[in-house]
This record gives sequence, structure tokens and C-alpha cells, in this order.
Amino acid sequence: MRAYWYDNLPGDQREPHDSGREVSLDQLSRVGVLYYNYSDIEQVDALASERSYKNRDVITVSPGSMGDVYETKVKSFFAEHMHEDEEIRYIRDGKGYFDVRNEGDEWIRILLEKDDLIILPAGIYHRFTTDESNFIVAMRLFKEEPKWTPLNRGPDVDVNPYRQDQCLLVFERRWDLALSCEAAQEMDAFKVEDLGFNGVAENVALPGSDGGAQQPDLNASPGRARHELKVELPSSCDPPGPNNPPKQLVWIIFGATGHIGRSLTSCALRHNDLVVAVGQTHVNLPASMQNWHPNCLGTLCDVRSRATVEAVITKTIEKFGRIDLIANCSGTAIIGACEDQDEHEIRNQIETNFMGTLNILQLSLPYFREQAHGRYLIFSSTTGALGVPGLGPYCASKYAVEGLIEALLYEVDAFNIKATLVEPGLVRRDDPDQPEREKIVGTGLPLYGHFLIKPASEPYSSPTSPAQHYKRMVQWLGDRQPTSVVKSAELVWQLGHCSFPPLRLLLGSFAVESIRDRLRCVIEEGEDWRELNWPSEESSGAGDEKDEKEEPERDEEADDDVKEETAHN
Repeated sequence: MRAYWYDNLPGDQREPHDSGREVSLDQLSRVGVLYYNYSDIEQVDALASERSYKNRDVITVSPGSMGDVYETKVKSFFAEHMHEDEEIRYIRDGKGYFDVRNEGDEWIRILLEKDDLIILPAGIYHRFTTDESNFIVAMRLFKEEPKWTPLNRGPDVDVNPYRQDQCLLVFERRWDLALSCEAAQEMDAFKVEDLGFNGVAENVALPGSDGGAQQPDLNASPGRARHELKVELPSSCDPPGPNNPPKQLVWIIFGATGHIGRSLTSCALRHNDLVVAVGQTHVNLPASMQNWHPNCLGTLCDVRSRATVEAVITKTIEKFGRIDLIANCSGTAIIGACEDQDEHEIRNQIETNFMGTLNILQLSLPYFREQAHGRYLIFSSTTGALGVPGLGPYCASKYAVEGLIEALLYEVDAFNIKATLVEPGLVRRDDPDQPEREKIVGTGLPLYGHFLIKPASEPYSSPTSPAQHYKRMVQWLGDRQPTSVVKSAELVWQLGHCSFPPLRLLLGSFAVESIRDRLRCVIEEGEDWRELNWPSEESSGAGDEKDEKEEPERDEEADDDVKEETAHN
């Protein structure tokens, strides 16, 4: 057996699709996949007895055994699906691949050969294919009568109870691992004490069966919840207030379980707006999105999938009858050198950050045009205005979003549709209902929004390497980011209700200063080339001829002096 990350490159499903990145047995066990190697059938019998498998059969998958239906069958096996029973396969001859989804919805490919035995838990999304030899013989074990009932992935299957149970088990395993890392303080890159704090805060409760989407504490006292908010958009925006009383608006907030999304959801609900809070299909459980607030409808989607985005829009119309605002807080990023990030990681950032935004825009614009109003609040970043070492592909995705929104505004202004790019700086997690000491499992760095840290390859592993810049900045800041997420959410809420929204809202002094410095550099560099021009020969000649014909300017004061002198004489 060999397990590795699937490379997601085009090609026949039976090719290895080997990314070169190995996956350990521990990583497989975290998603509930069990592996054994049994050379003796008596070992299989013992396992079957232990796990109450009563029946078995042997299946041969090959052109010789299946004839003309072989290709059709192999393609059906490769459709992403789940079962409501464990799937156990004991390989007797040949080779084949099982692909399983991990907790981050990425494919892990598992190569199985003779004497390998694998158990896939009920509810896990997976698929199967033979290898390029087109031959495998496998024993299948069943608790009841032999059957193979695939449930192909889709919105209905996402809420299947067996699927929900699988997601919950994976989450609990991750939480147990995080606690064990905390207890041992064994972090790959830095010790916890190096970051200026000591472990998890004592008053942080363990998550329950909500799939990790902790519900906002909407009953917190106004003073505690607002953290003495004294922030307001400039008067040029006509923010909500006595002269512009806020109306109850209907929001869709994509990424509502993330860093800023949860705070924005809490803020909108405190202000009595109606909110559709959208979590992530491959991270949160449907149950975790329920019962947040009477004015809140919780749901899930994957912004990379147009069908799930469209389903969210349809649910919102059915529930509230209209959509006034759409905020996209969803995003993903890898901290690592451009060269170190593989194609899958880069494509995932582009698909989520740019294509996800485009999917939301294209599917909601018809509704906004029909009702003759609408507003988008698109969370970009300071990295959408300047390149940050260690975040190259992420910067590229945000630059693309910035260009998209600027172009879109020209196209939809006639329909009374507005959009603002929200560019946060370094935002700390000071919302009172959010855990203050969450960390990325396997590193000593605080959980930093949707950023994941990739180990550096040898050329970029130096502590002073520019590619390590963003990682060093995260380490240095710890949980002391200068910009408040609570105040940021309040300003974004005001942005949704103001009369004249700006193209960009920069949140925090870091965002303002870094973008201003970047623009200053661009302007100064442009000045260096301002005098460089290469006029055509025709325009150059015409200018010379004109100069020859023009008379020199007369000095009128000198003429007056001459006239005066002549009069004397």
C-alpha cells in the first residue's frame, strides 16, 4: 500500500496522478480509513468476526471478466460517492486505487496491491479505479446481504445522516489531536511560549457536535459585544444615523463561519438585519448552522461550485423574498514560496478566491438587475494591492478580484448596483465569542484566518529568506494584530447601509500605510519614465515646420520704451 496526495492534473483516471507528497497512516486514520496487510486468510476471518461481517464475495474487475461493460463500470466506480455502510476490500490479485476525501476536501490516493486490506467508514466521499493494468481481484465483506449502493455526491447527500456522522468523527479526531499537541507543546516550527502566550485559554469550551462552526454569542451585553465601538464611516458616505435611518436589509454572508464572516454576521443580527449565514460544505455540518438567531437562516455551500451558490440564492429568495446585500468573506491561502506551492494548491486558491467571487456575481446579478438595486461587499485584502513574499498565488487571486470588481462597476452602475472592495489589514480576533488561542495543528503559529503554512523547501528554508516573510510576521505578531475584527465588522455593516459606498474600504492603519507606500512607489517609478517619448517622424516634422513659421514673441515693454524715446527726439 502507498498513500499520497492526488495531483489533480488532467489525464486518465488509471494513471498514478502522483503528486510526490506522501500521506501517512496517521493521516488516513484521522479520516477514519483503516489499513491492514494480511497474507493469511485466517487473519481476515478474525477481523470479519471482530467487526461482525457475516457475508463475503469475490469480484474481478477487468475487461476479460466484464466484457464490453468494463469501461462503463470503471467510470461509474470513479464517480465521487459514499455508502451508508463500511466498505471493506481485501485485494487478492492485481492493483487498484481508492481516492478518499480528507478533512480539507482534498483527494488522497491509496494504491492497493495483493494482501492489502482497507476499510472505508460509512459516509466518507471516495471513488475507485483500476490502474493501467486494468485488472484487480478483490474480496468484499458485508455485515448483511452483499450489496453495493453508491450515493453520488450532491446537496442532498451532503446532509445524509451517515455523512454528518463522518464529518463529526473527523472533527473530533482533529480536536483530540489539537489538545494532545497543546498538552505536549510539540509544535513543528515554534514552541508555544515563543509566541508570548501559554496554551489555550481556560475559559474556552470544547466544541460540541456543531462541526466546528461555533455560533455567535448574540446575547452578550452591548458594551462587551461592541468593545466600546466608536467608529463611523466619513460623512461623505452618508453612513446610517439620524439623517439616514437604517432599514432592515437582507444579507447573504458567504464564509460566515470564518474569521471576519462570523463577526459580520453577529453585527448584522445585532442591528436587526436579516441574514443568510453560509458555511463551508467540506468543513461545517448542517446542524452547526442552525438556531443561530430568529433572523438568521444557516446553510452550506462551496463557492467553487456554481450549483451550491445558486442553491443559496434560491433559499434566500424563498425565505426572505429578496436580497439586498451580498458579502463574500470566503477565501483560502497558502503561506509558502511560489516555487514550493504545487498546482493543486495554486488552483484551489484561484478557484476559491477568484472563481468563487465570479460565481457569486454571475448568479446573483440577474436578481439585482430585476429589482433595480443591490450591493456587493467583496473582501479583498491588502495583498490585492501589493505583492507580499510568501503569498504569491494568494496575491494573484486578490489582484484578479480587484480588477474584476473595478470593471464590473462600470457595467452595472446603470442598474443601481454598487460594490465595494473591503481591504483588511492585520485583523485580530477580539470578538468575545471567538476562541482567543486557537492554533494551526502541527505548528506553533496562531490560527490566522484562512491561511495554511506549507513547509519550505531547502532553497527557501533560511530563517531570513524573503519567502518566509509572512510566516515571520505571523510569528512576531502572535495575537497582537493591530486591527479589531469587531470594529471592522461595524464599519462593514455601516458600509452596507450607507448611501454612497466607496470603491474601497481600507480597514486599519496597516492597510492604509502599506497601500499608500505601494502607490507612492508606483507614482515615483512612473515619473522616471514621464519624459520618455518617441514621437512619429510625421508629428516631429510638422512641429519643426510650425516652429520655423512662428514669429518670435515681441517684448511690448521694450516697444513702449522705443516709442517714448522717439517722441522725445
